[in-house]
Amino acid sequence: MRITPFLGLAAAALASASASARRSHLDDGASTPQSFVNTVVARTVELGGATSLVTTQYNAKALVENPGAYVLALGGEGAPAPAWYEVLVGGKAVDGVEFGSLGGAPALSVPVGKLAKDAQVIISLTTLVTHASRPLPHEIAQRDPQYLLWETNSTLVDSAYKSDVERIKIRSPTPSILQHGQVPNTYTRETDVTKSGSTLTLGPFFNVPPTVGAGASADQGPFYVHYETLQPVVGIRSLKRAAEVSHWGGNLNIQDEISLFNDGPTLRGQFSRLAHQQSKFHASKPAQILTELTLRLPPSAHSVYFYDVIGNVSTSHFRPGQGATTASLSGRAPRVVDGTLEIKPRYPVLGGWNYTFTVGWDSPLSESLHVDAKNGRHVLAVPFLTALKDVVVDEEELRIVLPDGATDVEVFTPFPVDAIEHSVHKTYLDTSGRPVVTITKSLVTENHAQNVYVSYNYPLSAQLQKPLIVTAVVGVLLAIFIVLRRVDYNIASAAERKRK
Repeated sequence: MRITPFLGLAAAALASASASARRSHLDDGASTPQSFVNTVVARTVELGGATSLVTTQYNAKALVENPGAYVLALGGEGAPAPAWYEVLVGGKAVDGVEFGSLGGAPALSVPVGKLAKDAQVIISLTTLVTHASRPLPHEIAQRDPQYLLWETNSTLVDSAYKSDVERIKIRSPTPSILQHGQVPNTYTRETDVTKSGSTLTLGPFFNVPPTVGAGASADQGPFYVHYETLQPVVGIRSLKRAAEVSHWGGNLNIQDEISLFNDGPTLRGQFSRLAHQQSKFHASKPAQILTELTLRLPPSAHSVYFYDVIGNVSTSHFRPGQGATTASLSGRAPRVVDGTLEIKPRYPVLGGWNYTFTVGWDSPLSESLHVDAKNGRHVLAVPFLTALKDVVVDEEELRIVLPDGATDVEVFTPFPVDAIEHSVHKTYLDTSGRPVVTITKSLVTENHAQNVYVSYNYPLSAQLQKPLIVTAVVGVLLAIFIVLRRVDYNIASAAERKRK
C-alpha cells in the first residue's frame, strides 16, 4: 500500500492550518499605501437560502515597483468575516495569506510576488456568507409561495484601493423578484440597476475611491433583494459527530447527532394533512416544506442506520456506493460512486419546526488509516462534515476516539477551528484509557466537508494489550472454575469427615 500521497495530504493540511492561523500586520489606524489600482472589479452574488456565494475578481495594476502584498477586504466596516473564503492569484492558490482587520473591516494580506511598475495581476476571491437572507413575510399559509429578503450594507465592492470600473451581478434562484434597492448614482454614468430574468446588474461604477481603511471616501449604501426561492431553508442548530477507531475490528464508525430546523417562514394557522397529501399530485409542492434529505456517504459505507427519539425510521433508503476496487466489465478504470442515504423524517418539517435524529455508518479502517513506514506513526483521516448544499451548521462538535494505548496525538485541520481539546475516555477492558480529540467550530458550511488528520503512535505492545488482558482474564476465570470444581459441597460428606 502506498502511503506517501496520503501523508502528503496530511502535511498539506498542516501547512494550510498554519497559514490560516497567521495574523497579519494590518493596522486599523493606518491608511493602506495606494500601491495598487483596480482597473476592473467584477462581482457575482449567487443568492440561496441559508448561504450566499460571492465571487469577486480584481484586475489590479501595480503603481510602483514591487508594491508588496495586496490588501483584500472581506467586507465593510463592522462586518463579520465570511464563514469560508478562498483566494487565488493568477488562478492558483497562494501561501502566506494573513488574516487581519483594516478600519474595523475584516481583510487579508495577499502576497502577489515581485511585480514591475504597471504590471497587472488577477486576484480571485470566493466567499460564502451565511444567514444573509431572512424570510419576508415571516408567516405564510401552507400553500403560499416563499420569499426571502437579502440585505447588504455594501452596495459597492469593498476595497482598500481606487477602482476604475466596478460591475456587480446578483442572481436570484428564480426570476420572481418582488423588489430591490437602489444604488448611489455618484459613480454611475449609465443605468443604475438592470434586471434580466433572475439577474440584477448593478453599475458599472466608475472611478470609485477606497471604501475601507483610513483613506476611505466612497459613498457606500445598503442594498436589498426581495426574491422567491423554491427550496426549503434548512439549518442545523447543532451537529455532534463521533468517530471511533477500532484497530482489531478494522473499522471506523461515524455517528452524527443532528438537530435540524426549518429556517423559512413560519406556518400561519394550523397544518393540514389533507392539503399536504393533495400537494403531492400537483406539479409543484409548497417550497417551505421539508420532506426529505439526501446524504452522500463514502463508497465503502455499510451498516447504515437512521433513528430519532422514537426509534428506527423505516422510511429511509440506502444505496451502497461503488469502491475503487470494484471490477469494471468494460476494462476501464473502475469508477468510484458515493453511497446515498435518502432520509424522510417522520413528519413534514415546516417553517419554524425542528427534527432531531441520528445517522451512522461503518467503513473499512484501511481506507482512512495509513502508517508511515519511516517512523511508524499512524495517520487517520476523518471527514469533518457530510456536505449538505446550502445548509449551515451553527455549532459542530467532532469527537474522535482513538484506541487504548495511543500516544503523542497531533491534530491537523485544513481550516481554522474554534477549539481543540484532548481528553481520555475509559470503557471496558481499557487500561490507560482511549485518547479523545474534540474539535468545535461554529458556522460550518458544505465547503468545510474536508478531512481532519490525526497523527499518533500506536506501538505493537499497545496493540497486544487488549488481547493479553482478555487472555489473562479468561485464564483467571478458568483457574477459579477449576478450583471451585475441586471443592466438595456435599453436606453429608463434610459431616462424615468431621466425625473421623
